Amino acid sequence: KGSFLWRISGTQDTDCPNGGLVAVTAAVATAEDVSLGDCFSIARMLCGQFRKGAFDALYVGYTNFVSMLSQQPAVLKMLPIRYERREAKNTAESLTIYEPSSEAVYDAIVPEYVGGLLWGAMAESVASEQGERRTAMDAASKNAGDMIEDLSLKYNRARQGAITQEIPEIVAGAE
Repeated sequence: KGSFLWRISGTQDTDCPNGGLVAVTAAVATAEDVSLGDCFSIARMLCGQFRKGAFDALYVGYTNFVSMLSQQPAVLKMLPIRYERREAKNTAESLTIYEPSSEAVYDAIVPEYVGGLLWGAMAESVASEQGERRTAMDAASKNAGDMIEDLSLKYNRARQGAITQEIPEIVAGAE
């Protein structure tokens, strides 16, 4: 069975190879531009493809926000959903028939669940990107401050050297 990819790219991700994955949509956006509705629409489409047997498993790769200074790549398995079936404790429970059918329950609940997972992954990725940007800007500001301090010190030394050199010249000219 095939492997599929819904590609959400960042600003630097234009040349990222798909690693043999087939794109399920031509819509490529940045994570911050993806709406909640987009996540639920793509989740319904992916769940439909999964039920048809187009692929065996669905994973989402995203950047997990740990803290402002730490982000980690993560992969979350969304489908198939792991379910541990328990045996009924008595015969009455084992004879229970549930309505609607398992297919109807799947069609109603699982796409919403997958859409929520996608939205959560997008939110984590956006938070991670903003944290990384803030960290980079803090580092740039600190480096600029250090550079200004260093240049000011060099300027003051050069100015002081010029003044020190002028003092003997003025004294020699006064004699």
